[in-house]
Amino acid sequence: MPINARLFILFRLLFNCRFYYPVFTVLFLDLGLGIGEFAALNVIWALTIVLLEVPSGALADQFGRRRLMITAGLLMVAEMALLCLMPVGDHDAVLWLFVLNRILSGAAEACASGADEALAYDSLPEAERPELWPRLMARLQRAMAVGFIISSITGSILYTHEHVASAAAFLGLEVPSRALTMKVPLALNLLTAVACLITCLRMQEHETPVSLKQSLSGRVVAAFRGIATTGRWIWGSQAVLRLLVLGVVFDSIIRLFLTVSSNFYRLVGISESWYGVIGTAASLLGLLTAGLMERTSQRFSLRRNFTGLALAVFGGLLAAAHPQPGWTGVILILPLMLGMRFLQFYLSHYLNAEVDSAHRATTLSFRGLTMNLAYGGMTLLFGWHTHWLAGQSRLTSEDTRVFADSLAWWPWWFAGTLLVSLLCLRLHRLRQA
Repeated sequence: MPINARLFILFRLLFNCRFYYPVFTVLFLDLGLGIGEFAALNVIWALTIVLLEVPSGALADQFGRRRLMITAGLLMVAEMALLCLMPVGDHDAVLWLFVLNRILSGAAEACASGADEALAYDSLPEAERPELWPRLMARLQRAMAVGFIISSITGSILYTHEHVASAAAFLGLEVPSRALTMKVPLALNLLTAVACLITCLRMQEHETPVSLKQSLSGRVVAAFRGIATTGRWIWGSQAVLRLLVLGVVFDSIIRLFLTVSSNFYRLVGISESWYGVIGTAASLLGLLTAGLMERTSQRFSLRRNFTGLALAVFGGLLAAAHPQPGWTGVILILPLMLGMRFLQFYLSHYLNAEVDSAHRATTLSFRGLTMNLAYGGMTLLFGWHTHWLAGQSRLTSEDTRVFADSLAWWPWWFAGTLLVSLLCLRLHRLRQA
């Protein structure tokens, strides 16, 4: 494997497997923020990604993917340094530092989106890409599964003050304060951010995207023209448009379920202490099924793979709509957890095969933009739907019975939107014929 391919796996691992993710919401609250402020900060994060997603991809195609990767690494170091410097107890300072942190984090996500994958894919020998890319993605899935397990368990343990205090006492050290121990996972993530930046610096740009003689302003103008050009090309490409539409339909509902999965666990009677175990088990399943993703992408057609994925997702949503008590209910929704991994694998495999190198990062950024917008829309729809159901049943939106009633609609929403999308794609194809 070329060096960029190996570094791509390391980058994704360092960039995404963060020690504070298991305690993400609790961290905000412990630093003095409220739930409303937590939600507002995440909106700022999402808006930053949406605004910068496609422009960053276009800039990567014009200025070089490695430069955007280095920018993402620098932004990650900055966002983690801000978290480490948070003054515990000073609400106003924490709030405004978090606003800056969310903007830096969203910008880092946008810069990395599309650029990392395009740099790794184009570094592979062109004739061997159909074989090497699925193999590389399978390795990435295995590495990410292990990384999430290690970071989740380590982050949870190190965030617990009693564990850190006990370890310090055992070693004969002074027991640190709670304000210090709660930042231990953040400090570890600052170290991984530095390692991530070093990884980006080691990457190699094999081709110069544009002439070095072109002025800076000319390159910027060309980048934004490239957005419009790529958008028109996607609209005219049946294969790419189909993949983006399928990505929107599948990703939006699977990601929404994963977001509210803790509510489902509570609905079927699983204690909060087991949530981390469920996440670890899902990561282990991802590790075990990475080879299956590689084999199916190489042996079967796009139609067959997405048909199988649609049946698995529909079955998982149907199980969620009729929740069984205890661990049976959790086992029955595992296809939804694995469905996201298979979806990301298939989209990367088929989309990269259809896109030319000159516009690869921009096209991949369009993928991220459309899926994030769709997820945001689904989240708003879910909020409205639960509010409406609560009004119909005269219950509060937080009542698990309202959540259960909402889940009953999900499989039919997925089936309906999938059928309508396929029909629209067929009509679009007939109009262009």
